[in-house]
Amino acid sequence: MSSIPDTILSPRRRRWVWHTGTLLAILIIGLFLGFILRQDSPEALSALAHPAQSGARLMERHLAFYENEHAIPAWQRRFFHALFGDKQEIQRQALTAYREILAYFAAHPERAQSWDLRDTRVRLAVLLMEMGDDMAAENQLQALGDMPEEEVIADTVRYAYDRPLRADVSMEEIHAGLRLFPSGWTRNKIRYLVYARADVPAAVPARQRLLAQGQRLQRDTLLLSLGLLAAGLAGVAGFLSLRRPGTTTWHAAALESAWSPMVGIQVLLLSLALGIVVFLALAILPLPEELVILRQWTTLTAGLPMLLLIHYRLLRPHGLSWVRAFGLRVSSHQLLALLLATALIMTIERAGALFLGWAGYQLGLAPHWADGISERWLWPTHDNQWLGAINLIVWAPLFEELAFRGLLYTALRRYLSPLPAAALSAGGFAALHFYSLMGFVSVLWSGLVWAWAFERFRSLLPGMLSHAIGNLLALGLILVFYR
Repeated sequence: MSSIPDTILSPRRRRWVWHTGTLLAILIIGLFLGFILRQDSPEALSALAHPAQSGARLMERHLAFYENEHAIPAWQRRFFHALFGDKQEIQRQALTAYREILAYFAAHPERAQSWDLRDTRVRLAVLLMEMGDDMAAENQLQALGDMPEEEVIADTVRYAYDRPLRADVSMEEIHAGLRLFPSGWTRNKIRYLVYARADVPAAVPARQRLLAQGQRLQRDTLLLSLGLLAAGLAGVAGFLSLRRPGTTTWHAAALESAWSPMVGIQVLLLSLALGIVVFLALAILPLPEELVILRQWTTLTAGLPMLLLIHYRLLRPHGLSWVRAFGLRVSSHQLLALLLATALIMTIERAGALFLGWAGYQLGLAPHWADGISERWLWPTHDNQWLGAINLIVWAPLFEELAFRGLLYTALRRYLSPLPAAALSAGGFAALHFYSLMGFVSVLWSGLVWAWAFERFRSLLPGMLSHAIGNLLALGLILVFYR
């Protein structure tokens, strides 16, 4: 608006337009938040399109992870127990998940497909057999029904665990029943047990297949842990190199009263409101096929108004560039400092997140297993998932750091010391993610670290890179362990 000549819009009228726009923005944000908060808190499984399949994917990978626990070195076993709990704890978690899925389908029969019910009962029965609860397992097998396929599945489980069978069942039926089991750890386990009891050569490759997935997951966990350790060492190097204030050469005018803090808040409110409008429009309006990419890049499309507002309302009136305002310059002699600063921030942020996750688990505050599941990454679809990955890894860190550190933190910083300003900006950042309690605490911690990074290094770049790497790591974990 500042680019409009005074002859068209006087300064007084421009102020009136901005103030009116800000009030409308507050109204839009309030209505949107009110709508979200007034919704009945849904059951955790209601948010999943495929609760039985998604729950089974998570639990079966966890069970496969510990299948060869007895064969790994003691130090690896202790390490995995420290990370995830022991095998008995994993079994209890899977038991709870399968029972919860069945209870959910009982309460919402319209969402229950026959194969989902059958597969969940089969998985639960096999798990109960593994845990030594034969009576509960038999109850689940009987609940499968009396159709020929269900009876064959039940007898295959009984044969695998050397339990009494129907009088008229044959080995041909048992072997045919193996094809009816849901894929994953359950099928691999039953196949190996059946072949081993029948003492056929197929038992050897069946055992190899049963153990292979867990071994791969264990190997990937160790490699990832080594990578995080290397990043931590780089973070220590960054701390030693950058521990003295003034050792970096970035400069961010946004931290030095370049514009009025109220104008910064005004831009943030308008950006949020326009982002909500764009988001809702993309979700509701039909789009031609060539524009479907806009739904994949929701952060970019909803964030573009913020870029325009920052440019015309904050940067242009004060003769600032994006580089000067937010410390975005990277010269050749700054590259090493940027990498070390990013490693330091990553080390602090990841170490804190791991501690919070462990503390939440110890206090019984661990999030529900269905919280945070993004099924678009679990199951291959026909949409362009790489576009969604770019949205998560590139656009989300860029726009979120600009909004919550570049605008909100700098505005609060004018009135408060760094810690309260960082806490309030991180609180707003965490609240808008709509996560569970522990998810909120984890995002709050990340926001605190990234606000500190902006204050300490006078640049949004280290925080943006750390944010992007964190999102990449989260996505990579899903693709490696659960895809």
